[in-house]
Amino acid sequence: MLEDLFNIQIRTASITPMGFKRNLYKSINWDNRMIILTGARGTGKTTLVQQHYIENYNDIKKCLYLSADNPLVLKSGIYHTAAEYFKYYGECLIVDEVHKQKDWSVELKALYDAYPDKKFIVLGSSALNIKSEKGDLSRRSVLYSLPTLSFREYLELKYGDPLSSCTFSQILLDHIHFSNKLANKYKNILTDFNEFLVNGSFPFFIDINIDDYFNILVNIIDKVIYEDISTIKTLKAFSGLKLKKLMAYIALSKIPLFNIESLKNEIGVSKDTLYEYFDLLDRADLANIIRTSSSNIRAFKNSKVLFKSPNLYYAIAFESWKTDADKGNVRESFFSSQIKGAGYKIFSSLDTDFIVLEGRNKIEVEVGGKSKKKKQIRHIKNACIFKDNIEIGAANTIPLYLAGFLY
Repeated sequence: MLEDLFNIQIRTASITPMGFKRNLYKSINWDNRMIILTGARGTGKTTLVQQHYIENYNDIKKCLYLSADNPLVLKSGIYHTAAEYFKYYGECLIVDEVHKQKDWSVELKALYDAYPDKKFIVLGSSALNIKSEKGDLSRRSVLYSLPTLSFREYLELKYGDPLSSCTFSQILLDHIHFSNKLANKYKNILTDFNEFLVNGSFPFFIDINIDDYFNILVNIIDKVIYEDISTIKTLKAFSGLKLKKLMAYIALSKIPLFNIESLKNEIGVSKDTLYEYFDLLDRADLANIIRTSSSNIRAFKNSKVLFKSPNLYYAIAFESWKTDADKGNVRESFFSSQIKGAGYKIFSSLDTDFIVLEGRNKIEVEVGGKSKKKKQIRHIKNACIFKDNIEIGAANTIPLYLAGFLY
């Protein structure tokens, strides 16, 4: 068995690209004994840990990668497979697709306690499965989440040029300088940005055409709904078709503010089930629920529901209805995903589109197209507009693409 797993690891490492690394790579404390890495399917979690393997081990006798859905591992279990490896070798074990193994957290807890001199890196397709498990790993592990690509990462991957990230306050204070440098470096930056919004949120964009990209995204959605969510469902009557209908409603809606009473009738579920569906989409890294700062988890009034990747609007709208995505939703999805991906708190605002918190600083934000007016922020002291289709801004008008340089 170990020989087969060794061969898989050697082949996987041999095709791992080393030129581009996700921003999260340098933020992970790899000295932790147990690291749990979550994130949406397709964000590059396996590549990230394989890069760590190559740079720090590059020896199957020091570190072993295994996928929990491998038939060999499914048969023996994670614990017995790891025990067999540690009997002869090993400083570290990488376990991918961990949610495919029943009671995985119990086995990892046992491994952690039985082998105090070993390290463990655990990958799950989303926090949905990780947080639903009963094994208590909270005191033993450090959890990291890999977001979809930032626009900065997209440019770096596409052109091979290293680019620096910046803070939200740096963008507010010095956006003219930043955008001037970028516009000079990338002569078609607005074209690049539009391509990113359509098909650039996931690293696999680099190898395929747009039709295949959309097909992969639709397949990812199906896998999340029918494999990830269905394995941990707590609903009494879970319907994958109704959850997909809800996603279609989100994709085609002109505004992301929903009336729960009318929506539950549209989807054909109870109010409680609808709340569960929204929670599942959020935890499965498919949607961002942007609540007001005063609302509780069940208060959807004035809250926004946006996809975590703007690409999902195009994939669902085009593949299912051969129509285009609503540009307003796409812009707000991009902005909120980049803000949350960088770790900032963001809320739905009663006066503007969003409130962004940076420390104690609260900024009201409008997001719109080139013709967006300032009337909504005219009397707000700490406010700005992020506009699409402009290369360089002025005063408190900022190019929307700059929100993509936060990570």
